[in-house]
Amino acid sequence: MLKNNEVTTRAVVIGRGQAGEGSARIFLYTEHLGLVTGFAKSAREERSKLRAHLQVGSFGLYTLVKGKTGWRITGSVDTKNTHFTLSEKDYAQKAYARVLSVVRQLVHGEEYSEQLFGALWNFLENLPDFSKGHVRVAEHVTVARIVYALGYVDDTHGIPYLESIEYDTKTVEDLVFYERQLIKTINEALLASNLT
Repeated sequence: MLKNNEVTTRAVVIGRGQAGEGSARIFLYTEHLGLVTGFAKSAREERSKLRAHLQVGSFGLYTLVKGKTGWRITGSVDTKNTHFTLSEKDYAQKAYARVLSVVRQLVHGEEYSEQLFGALWNFLENLPDFSKGHVRVAEHVTVARIVYALGYVDDTHGIPYLESIEYDTKTVEDLVFYERQLIKTINEALLASNLT
């Protein structure tokens, strides 16, 4: 995984901020490391090859190098930008933005969860294929899966697929019946985390 202080891993860009002149501090939730804050030199400048790959909601394969002062993002391939993919579906853009906001608020430090990463990745991967009604349910189940993966919920409360990371049409359709329960579970978890 980590070779010569370099790692290439699947990741989701969950946030970003300025870092000096033209550079950016990028918050990635990675498949192997959990939450990583990486520095991307000149990422805010037009000439940057990484710029398009480091927008919030982008996901793909990222190369990170561990330096004395932290991680540097040095490359990316096979990325998708959720915002642009969903340009015709503003309700889906809002849904992924809310999910990423929950991840930013609940995950601190390099805490890795295979279930959290899988739920987040598969949600973003499948989001363009969902109808408006299914987007809402998929958003709720994703947040419920995130709070479950982080330990804010210790029981599935009889909700099927909560431990799963799949988002096929049958799974989402089955969960329509449990939407109120999902929302109740999410609200209880957010209350326990002191975010409400």
